[in-house]
Formats: sequence, structure tokens, C-alpha cells
Amino acid sequence: MFKNYPLLRSLSLYRYMPYRLALTALLFLGANISIALQQFSVGQAIDHLKHAESASIFAHSFTDPQNPWFWFTVIAVIASARAIIQYLGGLSSLIIGQNLLTILREKIFKQVQDLDIKWHWKHGLGEVLTRTTRDADKLKEALINFWRQVFESTLVVLVSVGLLCYYHPLLGLVPLLFIALGLSILFHLTNKMVVLDHHVGLAYEKISDSLAENIHGIRVIKAFGLENDKSNQFRYFIQNFIQRSVDAISFGARYLPIPQIIIALLYVWVMGFGAYLISIQQLQIGQFVAALLMANMLVFRIESVGQVLHIFADARASAARIWQMLDVKPDIQDGDIEPDFRADLGLELKVEGLSIQTETGKFLLKNIQTHFKPGQIVTIVGKTGAGKTTLLNTLNRFFDPSQGRIFIGSEQQGWHDTKNLKLKSLREYVQIIPQENFFFSGTLAENLRVAKPDATPEEMTQALYLASAVELLERLEHGLDTVIGDKGVTLSGGQKQRISLARAILKDSPILALDDSTSALDAATEKNVLQRLKSMSDLKTSGPQTPKTIIINSNKQTTIALSDWIIVLDHGEIVAQGTHTDLMQNSHFYRQIMGFEQPSLSPSSAVYEEI
Repeated sequence: MFKNYPLLRSLSLYRYMPYRLALTALLFLGANISIALQQFSVGQAIDHLKHAESASIFAHSFTDPQNPWFWFTVIAVIASARAIIQYLGGLSSLIIGQNLLTILREKIFKQVQDLDIKWHWKHGLGEVLTRTTRDADKLKEALINFWRQVFESTLVVLVSVGLLCYYHPLLGLVPLLFIALGLSILFHLTNKMVVLDHHVGLAYEKISDSLAENIHGIRVIKAFGLENDKSNQFRYFIQNFIQRSVDAISFGARYLPIPQIIIALLYVWVMGFGAYLISIQQLQIGQFVAALLMANMLVFRIESVGQVLHIFADARASAARIWQMLDVKPDIQDGDIEPDFRADLGLELKVEGLSIQTETGKFLLKNIQTHFKPGQIVTIVGKTGAGKTTLLNTLNRFFDPSQGRIFIGSEQQGWHDTKNLKLKSLREYVQIIPQENFFFSGTLAENLRVAKPDATPEEMTQALYLASAVELLERLEHGLDTVIGDKGVTLSGGQKQRISLARAILKDSPILALDDSTSALDAATEKNVLQRLKSMSDLKTSGPQTPKTIIINSNKQTTIALSDWIIVLDHGEIVAQGTHTDLMQNSHFYRQIMGFEQPSLSPSSAVYEEI
């Protein structure tokens, strides 16, 4: 219903706290009724005391309206009660605002976690951070000001106009027309301010993206001497943000006074028409004073709404960006089957007719047919861009195929289409170590326990041994309790890869896929790691261990030498598969990749070589 009105849609978040919402509304209602009673009491006091005799003014009883102390007490009690109610209402609205901000950020964080890898590749880190911080804060300010300005100001208008109409209908209805006219102009201006703030938000996202990119790529920047270029680029983004902000502020400064002037005319009307009513004896002096006080309060309150509309304009643009992200449906939908496979019997993967097409119709993978069996090391080889990483990423549903299916299971335990499994279960069975090695800020033990939260020091040490990283453990000053730095900045590339391998080993998934995860290792270390992984995967020597299927994306001969089965990819298609011996005998393309034959040169490349 409110999908096209993101700010109104955000108000639906109040449904998570209905009782506090009702309490806050009652408190503000009571506070504004108290204001009207206070102003009404001032008028009554003036009218009662106007006719009192100065000599005997204090001779009346304390409860007599002719006694000034009576009105002093009434006004003091009302003012005190209003102050308490106003404080409680303001406090409650602030609590609601913070609770809403928490709910909003939790929704954003959960959505970011649920969205698939493809979405994250299309959207930068700065965009996510901007919507979680700047946009969420702006929306929170609007939701808090909804209570302080919109809701409370609406009550002020209703109560004030009601009191003015009590004195005379035209005394209240004409100011209501001025308010309506002024607010309609304000709302019209707000539409333009939303567009301007949208540009401000986009400029801010550029700053966030640039900052995140330059921090993550600091080594490349220093290596290529790009400090000045990146500083100039960042300065341009800052200047663009400043210019957009100035444009938005200037627009508000030019046009916001117009509706404020119109609204201020209601004060002139109350004063002029009130004076006329006094002249024809339809209004008392005290009532006239009370009417002026109410009109004065109306003007200041509605003028403040004009300033707050700028906040709402910012919030409308921010809310649109937030809901735009929250409304995205992940391409990867969770299944509903949670299979109870016995990992000790081994698990297999069957890939049948798998194809992946881009939006432009290009095939990244085409008609892949293969079978990954337990107890094997399977290596996927191919030229750069052949589709090796894409194939691995389909095994645990980082990507879903456009055509074809992937089955997990065995002849003994039955087969399940991976699309029908719960993602958490599938990724417990199929563990992929990506090309990039990410570590959380914290200790080595904390990063290893990501895979197994209850892992003992002995289990972690054993996993490090299997990954040939136990000597790294001996070098670290505090062992497993050593802080390895944000994203592992204190570690070398090879150290990161071995710790990532240890983390995957610790999880003990029956199917382990390594996406070029030994590229930074020296030959001796790589050989040790692969031999230990092979011993884990060998059904004859694994003993009580889970028989594992090891799938490796690599063109390194040291890796291939330990492989039981090799899949050769070219342009997203399997052009050959078999053992190393068979492929050397029967596949010309495989021999080229391995460097045992020179590729045939096209005429253009031959000319280039001669030159």
C-alpha cells in the first residue's frame, strides 16, 4: 500500500512497539491539552481580575477566582503537570527513535547477509555503509521529529483552533486556512528538496566507496605511487558532495520563507479580528489575550514544521534508498529440505547439463556433465576465464545455474537436488575456500573457530598441521591467542592461504573445494599440504576420518600430479576429462595448458612474434 511512499512506509516500523506508541501518543495529547488549558486559564484570570476591587483583591477566599492566588495556583499546577508530561513524552519518543534505528539496522544487516554474491558484486561497500549509517540516521531523525513536530504540531493546531473557535468560529477557521495554504506550499517545495538530497546521497556514496577502496587497496596505491592521484580523486568527490549540499541548502533558504510568511499572517488576523470582536463586545479582553497567545504559539510551531520538512525531505530520499535495498529479493532462494546424510559414508556431487548465461546471453558455463566422487582429488584446469571459479561457486549455490541441476548424495543414501536443500545444510556439506582469504579482526583462534565454535586447542593445532601451518603457530608470539590484525594484514599471502585451509579442514566438510587456494605456497609446502589432504581423502587410509572429496581449481603441475581425476575447461565447456596419463595421450589442448606443447599461432600472433 505504501510502497511508493517510503517515509510513510517507515512509520509501519512502529508496529513492533504498539504499547509504547500508544503511551507516547497519550503523553503528547495530554501535554498539548495542558497548553490550551494554561492559555485559557490566563484569559480567565485576566477577565476575573479586571472587575475585582484592588483594595479587597486578596480578601477573597483562596478558592475564589477573584483571588490572584487562585489563578497563580491553577496555572502553576497546569504548567508543572505539562512539564512532567512533556518530559516523559519526549523521553519516550527518543527511546522509540533509538529502537526504530536498531530495528532498521538489523533489517539492513540481515538483508545484506541474505543477498547473494552477485548482488554484492554489483553494489559497492560504500553504498551499503551509507545506507546503514547516514541514511538510517536521517530516517531516525525524521521518525523522532514525527513525534516532536508532526504529531505534536497537529495536536497543537487542533487544540488551538478548537479554543479559537470556542471564542468565535471565524477566529479559528481563517487561521486554519492560512496554515493549510502555507503547508501545501511547503509540501510542494519538499518534492524538489527530495531530488536535491538524493543527489547529495549519491555524492556521499561516492565518498564512502572511494574511502573503502583506497583503504583496502593501500598496498597497490603505494606500489604504483598513486597517492596524489587518489588524493585528488577523493578531493573531487568531497567538493562534489559540498556543492550538492550547498545547492540543497540554498534552495531551502530561498523558498522556505514564503510559506512561513503566509502562516505568520494568521497572527495578524487573530489580532485584527479579535480587536473587532472586542469593539462589538463579542470578546473579552482576557479571551483576546488568550487568543493572541494561542496564535503566537501556532505561528512558531508551524514555522518550525517548515524547518523540519527539510529533515523529512532528506529522510524521504534516505528511506527510498533503504527500502530499495530491503525490497530486493535474493536470486538464491533457500530450500526446505534438511537431509540427514552420513558423512562417514562419503558424499558425491553429480553435475548434469549445467549452464550459466549472463543477461546478455553469453555462456559462462555450457552443458557441464561431470561427477565428483568421495576419496578423490579432482583438479579443474583451464585457461584464465575458462569458468573454473564459476563452476566451483555453483557447487554450494553461490550461483544458481540457468539450466541443468546439481545433485548431492550417494547411491546408498539417495540423491537431492541442491536447490531443494537448506543453504545452511548444503554449505555444511560443501565447503569452498575462495581465492581471496578473509580474516576477521581478532586472534588466530577466533578466526579458526569461525568454522567450529567449540574447537579445542588440540583440534586447531591438528588442523594447522594438516595445512602445513604448524610452524607458523610456533613463530607467533602468543600462539593461538595472537592477534593477526584486521583482515590478516600481519600475514603473508602463503600464511593466509594455509590458515584458510586449516579453517576449512577444521570444519570437516565431506566435500572440500579449493579455488586456487595454494597459489601463494612454495613447491615444498604445497606438496606437503596436498599430500596431507590426499591422505584425508583416501578411503583406504582415512580410517575413522570422513572420506573427503577434494576439488581443486589449479593449473600447477604439483597439484595435478596428486590428482585422481582432471577436468579440462575451455570457454565454459568441458573439452576433456580423465587421468593425467590419459589426457597427456589423448588431449592436445591439455598438453598445451601443461606446457608440453606450444600452441599453434594464428597469422596475427605469428607476425607479432616475429616483430
